[in-house]
Amino acid sequence: YLAATLAEAYRPELDQEKNVWRSLPFFAATLALQLTVLVQLRGWLGGASGPVAWAAMVLLDFAGTATLAALVFLALSILPANFEYVARDPDLLEQARRVWANAAIRPGATEASVAETTLTTLKADLVRELADVTANNHLVNRRRADCRTKAGLAMLMSICMTVALVALAMLRSV
Repeated sequence: YLAATLAEAYRPELDQEKNVWRSLPFFAATLALQLTVLVQLRGWLGGASGPVAWAAMVLLDFAGTATLAALVFLALSILPANFEYVARDPDLLEQARRVWANAAIRPGATEASVAETTLTTLKADLVRELADVTANNHLVNRRRADCRTKAGLAMLMSICMTVALVALAMLRSV
């Protein structure tokens, strides 16, 4: 039961590793859209004066700071991580041979008792290994998800500031 439960918990943690990369196109598209808007507003920004210019600069500063924060958090979310994996098949086979050999040299060992000891030992080792690697991978994924969430919030803030800047330009142009 433990082996099946832990194996079930192990798989999603490996899938989570790929989620960071799946979200990157969203951030790239959002950044491209914001840059396009800012290029369109370049002339208006240069001609603004007084309180409107001050408000535009504040919005632009907030948008730039939020975008920079989003990029930093995104970078933190894709930093190389120490993912752990269960033993590779050749390693597992070698471990089974060692356990079998150790069980076989016990006095009074029969083929059935050696097989049972080997199976029990390997299952216990696998359960322990699955628990360890799943816990490690969960921590890595949690850190990455937290950074990605902060990047998303910072990008949302940047978008809001850019929209406010566009609204200011439109109101001022009317």
